[in-house]
Amino acid sequence: MGYDVIYIQKYYHVVIAFFLIVLFLLFLSHFKKENKGNYGLDFVILIFSVYTIYYFGSREVRIGVDTIRYQSTFELYKSLSKFVVRKDIFYDYLNYLIGKFTDFQGLLLINATLYVAGSWYGLRKIFRENYILPFLVFLISPYFINNGINVMRSGIATSIFIAGIGAYYSKEKTWKWVGLITTSVLFHFSLFVPLVSFIITRFFKRTKLIFFLWLTSILLAILDVNIMTRLVNVFDLIAARSESYVEVSEEYSSWNNFFIFGFFPVAFGVYNILVLRYKDRFYSWLLNTYMLAHIPYIILISSRFASRLSFLAEFMMPIILMYPLLINPVINIKFYRVKLAVLIFLVFMIKAYKVLIV
Repeated sequence: MGYDVIYIQKYYHVVIAFFLIVLFLLFLSHFKKENKGNYGLDFVILIFSVYTIYYFGSREVRIGVDTIRYQSTFELYKSLSKFVVRKDIFYDYLNYLIGKFTDFQGLLLINATLYVAGSWYGLRKIFRENYILPFLVFLISPYFINNGINVMRSGIATSIFIAGIGAYYSKEKTWKWVGLITTSVLFHFSLFVPLVSFIITRFFKRTKLIFFLWLTSILLAILDVNIMTRLVNVFDLIAARSESYVEVSEEYSSWNNFFIFGFFPVAFGVYNILVLRYKDRFYSWLLNTYMLAHIPYIILISSRFASRLSFLAEFMMPIILMYPLLINPVINIKFYRVKLAVLIFLVFMIKAYKVLIV
């Protein structure tokens, strides 16, 4: 059994205990005479979040394929007397700055804090007292562990982007949400894709047409029509960061991941808007952003690094799935928080069983 598997397995045991406690507290909350606040649940979420930050931030260098590469970058910046940009200016500067005060372990702890706290903040701003459910979806997403111990820049960037979405939704000052979203792009330039999608769908609001384009991209992927190589090469900077992503190979097909974590959220969102007539401008905007940002991944679904493209849309999955169920829902479900939490837990167990039984 590899070090990574043992490491993840131990964490999953804690996640299961955390889920069971949350389910118990959610069940009790339905019998309170005054259903105000989530004080017990908030405390449990806080403790678990701190534990996750410590667990990810205190890991050994051998845990995670990319950790040793991040250590090499950190040691490079620690030795420099003058700051230089290598890839992403904000993350590079974080390495340079932290290197002046502490060691690589300190950087890992800061990475983990930004990663967990960013999503926690954004989801809480959007869902208020019901943020617990989308936070659980965040924990079971296919990228949660990977973004926590491998492609850390991606994880931090997506969490800061969610924080920016949350700040926008809660009508914070413009400089705050613009600053957060801009910061996410400067932490990892690939977040330029959801940013552009976010801007385009702010003005182009035709969900049916965007859904048709999304379906067309699936057809192109099935027919193995790769139109992305030329498009990417138009932008030299993007090409430099993405050229290895556009080399298609059937050996690395991501269709299974797409149907579980890509197709279902879009189908669910479109069903709510077009069939149930769910009326919410913010949700429609975010769903359109999700579909538009998802198209490059679908077209390149057989590429070796397709999973590194899918996160550019799917990091918004907790919001896409939970929003129409928790905010002015069309269909009211009795004991909805308990039932949704049980469903999320079952999905987690299906996802995690291979690691748990090793």
